[in-house]
Amino acid sequence: MRTFSSLVSLSFMLCFVTACSQPVLEDKVSAEFASQDLYRVDNTGFTEVFARRNADLSSYKAVAIQALDVSHIEIPTSFVAGTLRRDWEMTPERESALRAAWSDAMQRVFSSYRQANGGPGVLRIAAKLIKIAPGRPTATTIGAGLQPVGSTQDVMEISAEFRLYDADDDRLLAVIRDNRTLTTVAMSRTAPITVTMLFRSWAASLHTSVSGKWAI
Repeated sequence: MRTFSSLVSLSFMLCFVTACSQPVLEDKVSAEFASQDLYRVDNTGFTEVFARRNADLSSYKAVAIQALDVSHIEIPTSFVAGTLRRDWEMTPERESALRAAWSDAMQRVFSSYRQANGGPGVLRIAAKLIKIAPGRPTATTIGAGLQPVGSTQDVMEISAEFRLYDADDDRLLAVIRDNRTLTTVAMSRTAPITVTMLFRSWAASLHTSVSGKWAI
């Protein structure tokens, strides 16, 4: 295995929690992304990372941030403790609120980057929510500290995928997948603070993976 220098500082905060070491690029190309020439990267703080050997993410100084894709989220159909069935409906209002919260998080974190639609030197960042399901509370569950003392902390797990492209030639540079848990109270409101916290955490981790610096 070889050290993957472009991802050397992935998710500083998560490394404290998981005691992760320097990211390492595996020697063999990933079977899932063989046609894109992506290799699995271990010790990143994310659930899964696949990247090109010559991605050189830190060389990009401009970004094209795409709208959050919420069109095909896998959502549980059975009863989830602490929620009502209507809480899990992906209404147009909720979709708009999620896209707005993600856009705000990314714009804040990538404010030092030039915003562009495409062209040489531009990194295109695509994000989509994949699944929302019942989860188990952990030390990093978002919103747990906001619950009243003695309350039941019902938890859900949210899965997302982020893809990084060279905007000039549409070459796929990296695929990042991650799962996070947060309290189910997030589903009772259109745009709860816990979702904002989640999106800002993901945006900061993406910034770190691109720039090699921790995003304040």
